[in-house]
Amino acid sequence: MAAPRTIPQTQTAVLVGWTERKLTTVPVGKPGAGEVLIENVAVASNPKDVKIPKILYQEGESYVEGNDVAGTIVAVGEGVSEYEIGARVAAFTKVGTKDNKYGAYQQYTVGTLTTTFPVPNVVSYEEAATLPLALATAFIGLFVRLGIPAPDTPEAASNAGKAIIIHSAASSVGSYVVQLAKRTGLFVIATAGTSKDYARELGADVVIDYRDHQGETLVDALASAAGNRPTPWVYDAYSEKGSPLLLARVLEKVAKNNSVSNFKGKVTTVLPVPDEEHEQFPSSVEWERTFAGTVFNTDADFAGPFYRKVSTWLANKSCKANRCKIIPGGLAGVAKGLELLAKGVHGEKLVYQIADTPGIGA
Repeated sequence: MAAPRTIPQTQTAVLVGWTERKLTTVPVGKPGAGEVLIENVAVASNPKDVKIPKILYQEGESYVEGNDVAGTIVAVGEGVSEYEIGARVAAFTKVGTKDNKYGAYQQYTVGTLTTTFPVPNVVSYEEAATLPLALATAFIGLFVRLGIPAPDTPEAASNAGKAIIIHSAASSVGSYVVQLAKRTGLFVIATAGTSKDYARELGADVVIDYRDHQGETLVDALASAAGNRPTPWVYDAYSEKGSPLLLARVLEKVAKNNSVSNFKGKVTTVLPVPDEEHEQFPSSVEWERTFAGTVFNTDADFAGPFYRKVSTWLANKSCKANRCKIIPGGLAGVAKGLELLAKGVHGEKLVYQIADTPGIGA
């Protein structure tokens, strides 16, 4: 076991509010029961880091945002025996708590045991930081919300010959959805734009460029790609501008083309679907939103073992992390990263190397 490390009382962090992105000093959090303290090497951004402050915070409030971290264990809370000090890990930290200890944009972050998982030596910390939240969104959506039999289970054999449609397949979440869907034996029909070659690289069987098809032409293109394959599922990793309704109609069209009686399909989205849009869904197609935060409560029993299973796939290189875009300046670059996210980032994940932060390690 590695010797205990000296943990400082304060640390460099970024406070994020409605418009604020302030590099400052905050206390280092302490892990509670079932928690670990991670010294971060790399942390990553998600679109929610831009959206959450304006949803949950009052004007003028600011907290340490971010929920994707990778680094080493430096302390453990009561009841934690899985990890030793110095273990390489990544973690999806609690969202929306207004408790700075769970934020990613700082030197030390507290993670929960369920959503902290080993990082094999063949994976860099930068790559590992791209995994936690997006991966959870992918596997909860596929295997819990859509109810698709998960990889390495006897039930997965029933997926043979079936297809799934994945919209925005080159996004951070979409890239993990593609890989997991292929691993469980499904035929993957994907949509992507400028990063369509990346979706193919990840294993998509067919990639439809959504820039070439709009409205009914996209419905026709996706239905044609499905052919006579049973296609009961859609994972919409974009979930905006009417895409959930359009994709629900694709499932209905494939079923009609194949004369499927008593068809039941399902769409899952990463964002809410407005009531007026959901009301237009075909009666044969259900909808359910995927929210990664359920891994901390209702879906914890599924999430913990699945994260650890993915660790073994990372070790044998059968699972690929997102492509990284390293933002210069470490934590001092978070403001720039959030600005880029607000404009839209495609085919890569924004990552910050803590050691690059001015004043750290000097």
